[in-house]
Amino acid sequence: MRTDPFETIRKSRDDGQPLPGFAYRDDDVFAVESATLFRDGWSSVTCGQNVAERGDLFPVRIAGQSLLVLRDYEDEIRVFYNLCRHRGAPLADVQCRARSGRIVCPYHAWSYGLDGNLLAAPHFHRDESCEASIDERTGLGLLPVRTAVWRDIVFVNLSECAPPFEEFIRPLDERLAHWTAAELRPLSSDEYDIQANWKLVVENFLDVYHLPVVHPELVGRFEGILDAVDVEVSDDIMGTVLPDLYGQAAGQAESPLPRFSGLAPDEKLRIEVFAVFPNTLILVEPEVQQVIVLRPQAPGVTHETFANYLVSDRSQTDDLAKEREETYRSSVLINDQDAALLALLQPTRSMALGGHTHLTRAWDETIRRFQRLWTDRLLAAADR
Repeated sequence: MRTDPFETIRKSRDDGQPLPGFAYRDDDVFAVESATLFRDGWSSVTCGQNVAERGDLFPVRIAGQSLLVLRDYEDEIRVFYNLCRHRGAPLADVQCRARSGRIVCPYHAWSYGLDGNLLAAPHFHRDESCEASIDERTGLGLLPVRTAVWRDIVFVNLSECAPPFEEFIRPLDERLAHWTAAELRPLSSDEYDIQANWKLVVENFLDVYHLPVVHPELVGRFEGILDAVDVEVSDDIMGTVLPDLYGQAAGQAESPLPRFSGLAPDEKLRIEVFAVFPNTLILVEPEVQQVIVLRPQAPGVTHETFANYLVSDRSQTDDLAKEREETYRSSVLINDQDAALLALLQPTRSMALGGHTHLTRAWDETIRRFQRLWTDRLLAAADR
């Protein structure tokens, strides 16, 4: 007889133990996560630079829901359910652009505007009349999703019950005020298929202890991370601050890229790294913002948007092309290293013995905080 997984998770929490291994591979756990953690609050789905132009469409799947992110006629980002109102066909299955501002269903050619309104339903009455009337089309538009965009990250609330987004994000928004959002300029956006549980990706992002080992290009020695400080911004937002870059690793030179103008001289070397529960990861450096959006697809599969940003129009000039290319190359190298590590970690950490690991007080308190938050939210959902 199978032991109740949620009781095992509760016991691990009460005993002060790390998450049991099955928490990273169990289908029942993943089902509860999808039905609650990624629906009840604010989850990110991608970044705005993936729909950079009017009419751009970016389909995503999260929490068992198929969504369509787009940029509308007014240059605003909207999210709709990726669902034709006729027979439920998906309107797009790959990143693309709506032709002439119309989203056409590939099943029966019903077409929608970028505002979600139904524009046409050919031969709606099965006669010579080519279109449904305005009255008949009313109420058959695309179903909207509650959406917010912050620092170019697209957030959704699928339950429609979360507090206002501004209230949710305010503590981090205020903390990052000097990394002025208005100065952000897109550098790159790449899609990854990570062969690991989404929680392992979050934990790895919060883990500065691995930097000298996995990413020696960033940190040549452990001394470069000894001054890292854990930070709890709110119940949902936690992270780490590296007060002196990566300890000014050997070979690290002053970057010619422009820095955020709001940074005071004594702040200019700081790196701040945060996880916004459940699935948004953000890092800010003096000249860069990096974002990782996680979309869990299965217990051991996570789709990821990996995006980079530079600062101000000055960063886009021809004379800084080499620096832009190097920033992108370096960021992808680091993310590739993490993706490879996570693919190796998934089958071992998810073993029955995976729970017999040890979180150290010196390095892993932020990871412990994330695990406790996940446990509390999951058990509260399972007890409903």
